[in-house]
Amino acid sequence: MRTLRVFCVLAIAFALTGCFKIDQTLTLNNDGSGVLEMRYGMSEQAIAQLEAMEKMAEAMGEDEGEAMTMDADTPFDMSFDEAQVREEFEAKELDGVELLSATSETVDGWRYMQLIIRFDHLAALNQTEFLEDNPLSLTQNADGHYVLTQGDDQAGANGDDIDSELEAQMLQQMAAMFAGLRIASRVVVPTEIIDTDATEVDGRTAAWIYDIEENPNVLTELRNIRMRVVFSSEGVSMDAGQH
Repeated sequence: MRTLRVFCVLAIAFALTGCFKIDQTLTLNNDGSGVLEMRYGMSEQAIAQLEAMEKMAEAMGEDEGEAMTMDADTPFDMSFDEAQVREEFEAKELDGVELLSATSETVDGWRYMQLIIRFDHLAALNQTEFLEDNPLSLTQNADGHYVLTQGDDQAGANGDDIDSELEAQMLQQMAAMFAGLRIASRVVVPTEIIDTDATEVDGRTAAWIYDIEENPNVLTELRNIRMRVVFSSEGVSMDAGQH
């Protein structure tokens, strides 16, 4: 029931704070190295309310405050403090990955953080906190084409039926709380895209855009999301089998 508990936490948070936005682009070079650019934002009012909730949870103690804390399964553990982001990233001393920049800004009452991360290969990028719980995988299919995936083939299929039904019902009830939610994830590959389950394709860019204002079923889709893009291996030399 862990997933259901996370949705409960999200429901409480969004009921109080409103929407969250994230926009990220992963660019792969033909040798498997690349850059991840990520921009996420939340209103300053929302941030203040979440900080107040965390202080209240601390005052209540671990048991009573557990349901109110933002754990690693939610986006709220992301910091909007440049110095803190750099310090935490460098403290992990990850091999093959480098934080090139971390900048924050406030626009129209919203606080944004922009990160640019360079990586030598996907296995290195998967060590970061942004992907360690949902890593990218690179393999080759029978035709020799590269297959980049993220997410579990069994997403949403391994929980018990009661859990799944409860989550589905809760998602329907929570839709209004998530007004304004928008998540955009893009992958730029070095060669022709052969196949993908992306919601949009433009040349060598596959994009998964989830905007609740355009699609009221977005919460259910996000629960079962599995991103996949197949691209040509011509002129490309990557280490397949990375997770």
